Order: sequence, then structure tokens, then C-alpha cells
Amino acid sequence: MSHRSANSNNEEDSNFGFDDSKGNYRVTMKDHIAFRYEILGFLGKGSFGIAVKAFDHKRKEEVALKIIKNKKKYYYQAGVELKILQFLKENDLEDTMNIIHMKDYVVFRKHLCISFELMSINLYEFLKLNEFEGLSLGLIRRFAIQLLYALKYLKENDVIHCDLKPENILLKDTAKSGIKIIDFGSSCFQGERVYTYI
Repeated sequence: MSHRSANSNNEEDSNFGFDDSKGNYRVTMKDHIAFRYEILGFLGKGSFGIAVKAFDHKRKEEVALKIIKNKKKYYYQAGVELKILQFLKENDLEDTMNIIHMKDYVVFRKHLCISFELMSINLYEFLKLNEFEGLSLGLIRRFAIQLLYALKYLKENDVIHCDLKPENILLKDTAKSGIKIIDFGSSCFQGERVYTYI
């Protein structure tokens, strides 16, 4: 075996140096994804991969970009997520159902990258800012109404979120009470369940 072929196998394992050992894309500030999204900051990390704040040069706006891990077991579920996000957006053209709207997607260096509207902090971070002292009844009521509205919409469209928690509920704006449900990475259509724990 030549030195070159041994080296190329090693390069392919890390996607030619673009990925870390867990299959996450190595993010560099000001780097560009698909000659379109300029990375501005880090938003978060999950089992799916990473989320970054980016500037979409095509649409001339800031977005949240979810970069799915480059691992076989995530490909199928990412496809399901994409299908669900497209379906939910097509049935909510007026954007009134309190569900995150996908903007676009690209495959770049073997990673599915999905762009979303940029939101503010999640409800867990919001509670933390409030030193976990709880929220006013009026605010809880406003959150609850929006959540129930979103859950009713999901049920009517046979979608199960499967990972609803404060971290997956985002404020549209820190100074206002509007919220949206995010992260459909574990979701499925009723009757098409992927994981046995659901």
C-alpha cells in the first residue's frame, strides 16, 4: 500500500479535513457555505450537528443555519426533517402557526445545511435570565395559547414533534412574547415513526 492511498483514506474519514471526529463541520468565522452563507457566529450544538448565525448573500438577510452531521445515520432523519419542514411551511403560508419556517437548503461538503428565519433566545435561556423565578401569569398565558395553537396545527397535519422542551421554543424577539417551535430533527409523521422510543 502506498503512502498516498493510506493518507487519502485518513482524509476521507475526516471529509478531507472539513469535519471533526464526530462528523460535525469545522466552522470558521467569516467562512462561506456554498458561496452563499457567510458564518457570523455560533448558535448551538446538538446531536444533529451545529447551528450558526449566517448572512445569506442571495437573500441579503441574516439567518440561522443548521449544519447536519456528515454521518450515515443522520442522512435519513435529516431527509424526514426536511420533508416535514417543507410540508408545514406550505400549509402555513401566512406564518401564523408558531412553527419555525425553513427558508432554503443546500448540500455542502457532504453536509445538509438548512436555513431558517433568525430568532432570539429559547425559553430555557429566558427563564435563566429571570433567575428561574417563574414568569407572570399573563406571559404564561400568552406562551400557552401560542403553544396550543402550534400543537393543534401539528396534530391536524399528523406531525409528532418528539422533542418539545423549553430549549426548542424560541422567542421571536427578546422584548416581545411571540414564540415559535423549532428543531424538527426527531419529528415524524403519524404512522411513519422512525425511533422505537416514540
